[in-house]
Amino acid sequence: MHDWHKKTGKAYLTSGIGYGKTELSAFDAAERDANIVAANAIKASSFIPPHWQIVNSKEQLASHTDNGVFLPMAYAFAASNSHNVAASLLVGINQDTSEASIIIEHGDVNLSKQQSLEKSLVCLEDIYRSRGWEFASVEQIAVEGAPRNDLYVCALVAAVLLVDHPYNDTASSGN
Repeated sequence: MHDWHKKTGKAYLTSGIGYGKTELSAFDAAERDANIVAANAIKASSFIPPHWQIVNSKEQLASHTDNGVFLPMAYAFAASNSHNVAASLLVGINQDTSEASIIIEHGDVNLSKQQSLEKSLVCLEDIYRSRGWEFASVEQIAVEGAPRNDLYVCALVAAVLLVDHPYNDTASSGN
């Protein structure tokens, strides 16, 4: 088990819309639109460690998500060739800075991005309430799209989790 939660890092919030002849190719196009260039997604869920920075911008992601890198990320998507799709991601920033913040992601068909955000917010509020926690603020991203020209559309949201220095000097030198 890695102790990345004890290190500093960044959670990059990103979103994308993609189109393709298949659901998978639309998903790939949505990843590229989100600046997740060529990464192996390792599905993560729910938490951002305390003291991590939240970056609500996809511009810095491309240089970290190339060449088949393995990346932990919380993500949701929806794809369809006949219905509108939407996806949203919220991060409830914990009021107690010694506790983790919570990620809620949602993707579905026949929803607007506003409806997806509302579903995510209900979930976030419920989880914080059940833990007896309070959030200080909420970061959010949402995206929606409609199929076109007989192509699938995919709406994707993600929180890409990157530790600043995953290994100590001894481990990285091969010892």
